[in-house]
Amino acid sequence: MGFKAFYAHVAGTVFSLAMVTSGSLQAETLRIGGTGVALGGMALLAEAFEKTHEGTTITVLPSLGSSGGVRALTAGAIDLSVSSRALKAAETEKGAEATLYATTSVAIVTSKMTTADTITLEQLEQMYAGEITQWPSGQPVRVVLRPKNETDTKILVSLSDDMAVAMDAAQERPGMVRATNDQENAEMLETIEGSLGVVALGQIATENRQLKILTHNDSPTSSGEFAQIELYSKELFVVQTQNPSDLAKLFVEFIFSKQAQSILSATDHTPKG
Repeated sequence: MGFKAFYAHVAGTVFSLAMVTSGSLQAETLRIGGTGVALGGMALLAEAFEKTHEGTTITVLPSLGSSGGVRALTAGAIDLSVSSRALKAAETEKGAEATLYATTSVAIVTSKMTTADTITLEQLEQMYAGEITQWPSGQPVRVVLRPKNETDTKILVSLSDDMAVAMDAAQERPGMVRATNDQENAEMLETIEGSLGVVALGQIATENRQLKILTHNDSPTSSGEFAQIELYSKELFVVQTQNPSDLAKLFVEFIFSKQAQSILSATDHTPKG
């Protein structure tokens, strides 16, 4: 599915089938929202589910974030939520229940307009710190920042003590490009020449994002941890209430089916279940 088709689905343009019973039109609707990194995968699973469940419409909402999705779920505004983190105690106290359904690795990326293919940990640290302001080609480095509490930011900070210091410096530097959600982040990284940031491989695949994944050409002076960044991944959870609807139960069961796991595996996810 191309990005335009994905976005149409996320924005609420859904594919539905009608079921006629006793001459009247019967339909069931399921609303899913939450972390942006999972929306592309949910859109693909929703499309597959609708094809075999006549009369069902699944609406995948634009990004609410993990916390926003859980709040919407417990408030009854949506039927299922997706999250890129485990639930907090306060969320479980409100009746939310999360099940891990997949993981997806993260990548250091740039725009395809950027003339670079590799990056070292030392270069990454210096680019975030503002000490390196140009790529080797002379193109300006445009770091795309995420909020401090986002998983992307935490993954980068965990790479080294110097990276943590560099991130603090980047967050305080005026004029930085900032993305508030996963879709905005990917869009900025796609369209800004010289961009630099982090995107999950599963999001790249399900949204058909045109991004260049930088390989990790680690320098001899670094700790070597950066070479292992491909081991870092985001955990994806499906979240439901303690009393989900029958349709919500069916869709959660479908997420763990062989068909759904095959779809996830083909789009750079590692299914769990």
